[in-house]
Amino acid sequence: MSFIVMGLGKRIKKKLARTKRLAKAREQHRKWLKSQGLDNIKKDKNFGYDIPDYTPKRKMPRTSDKIVKVSGRAEQQHYSGERKLIGIGMLHKSNLVPVFDQQDAIDISKMRRN
Repeated sequence: MSFIVMGLGKRIKKKLARTKRLAKAREQHRKWLKSQGLDNIKKDKNFGYDIPDYTPKRKMPRTSDKIVKVSGRAEQQHYSGERKLIGIGMLHKSNLVPVFDQQDAIDISKMRRN
């Protein structure tokens, strides 16, 4: 197996020669920017939106950052002995279901066929 290597090449930035034509074009561009009111955008610090004030205020609702009392452990479940597990039945593919009595086994066998 072989790989194809593609040479993407490096972009070469050409610097424009300092000619009279370039200086004239830049001067015309500066004049156009000034006529559009775009000549001093970088100098104006109030350009754009103001940053909102995120300091907390008294009017804001309190958050739930307090540690609350833990209620304790849940009671463990214990086997009472009322129902006895006969086996494990399979309804569909790998869906295993516990079988506790004869009627459960009959129901499971009917579900698989009908």
